[in-house]
Amino acid sequence: MPHGRNYRDPRRINRRARNLARQRVLAQQLLYAICDRPIDDAIAWSDPMSVEVDEIIPVSRGGSTTDPRNLEKVHRCCNQLKSDKSLAWAR
Repeated sequence: MPHGRNYRDPRRINRRARNLARQRVLAQQLLYAICDRPIDDAIAWSDPMSVEVDEIIPVSRGGSTTDPRNLEKVHRCCNQLKSDKSLAWAR
């Protein structure tokens, strides 16, 4: 990922739109794409089984941070495992 002087992180360019898209995914999505195990929304964020929003196509590979079609609800540990890899790789 480029980090030169003119680099602008896509996650920070339109933070409000990103946060709104993430909130919609967290509120509505029922399927958990990486491991297919249920997620308990009440689990605290620091727990590996807590919920996070993953970018299906990573930002480092041109994915959108605001398009709900590129966002999915996942476990924190699954998201960390996937990192910037593909969904197929993480499964």
